[in-house]
Amino acid sequence: MNNPRIEWIRKEGRRCLQFHFHGKFSETEARTAVEEWRQIIAAAPEEQVILIWNCLEMNDYDQQARTLWQNACKEMKNRIEVIWVITNSILIRMGASVISVFSSLKIKVVGSEKEIRI
Repeated sequence: MNNPRIEWIRKEGRRCLQFHFHGKFSETEARTAVEEWRQIIAAAPEEQVILIWNCLEMNDYDQQARTLWQNACKEMKNRIEVIWVITNSILIRMGASVISVFSSLKIKVVGSEKEIRI
């Protein structure tokens, strides 16, 4: 199983790129996922993308994975409209805050997918 699993979904009539994370997110998984993410974004060159990071099944991450992820966010910043992070974990909330500060992206953290308002 890929970690994260990446797929296009429809939310409130808008196309969103959703990432489903589980377990501990490793540096190796981050490298693979960032490459897949780049390819997906490149295939929709005119589109501002809404990202949903579903982290409800994620329990930890490598620091190197977070660094790779925040660098990818900064690299693709002009293509990202907003990032929604679904989590109940203080650790993951803190990681999202670090990414937001580093990349200057709008990141909204919620406890469930039902709370997302696009």
